[in-house]
Amino acid sequence: MLCLQGFRGEGYNHRFVQNLAGIHRQLAEDPETWIEVVEAPDVVCGACPHRAPSGCSLNGDSSEEGMQAQDRRVLALLGLHAGHRVQWGQILDRIRLSVTGASLPDICGQCRWLPLGYCRDGIDRLRASSSGTAQLIPANKLRSETSTPS
Repeated sequence: MLCLQGFRGEGYNHRFVQNLAGIHRQLAEDPETWIEVVEAPDVVCGACPHRAPSGCSLNGDSSEEGMQAQDRRVLALLGLHAGHRVQWGQILDRIRLSVTGASLPDICGQCRWLPLGYCRDGIDRLRASSSGTAQLIPANKLRSETSTPS
């Protein structure tokens, strides 16, 4: 939910970028899309090259535990829990009211994307809006190349 705020068409590989771009486009075009909160790898994770049978392997064997802890922090901030069904626009409103760009290091820890500033820019843009329903970068403005932060 938070990562989508900073998505710019970059990612771990082409398949991941295409998957996330499709999700991003759907949500930007239809903020009334219903989202179900899950306690497991979701549709975003489905195309991630770091997804292993045991879950996330991005940062080694303990990655899944760290990702789950991070997800729990975000859900608590947003007042959500597994099994919750809510419209995307309402999630954006919760993010807008509960998360600041400056709070991302505490929430996201050592995420390799954090230093690029995309997420902070996205959260700050969302907070500056009066309604969270139209703040994702339009799909036609996304970068088309695939890259990984260094």
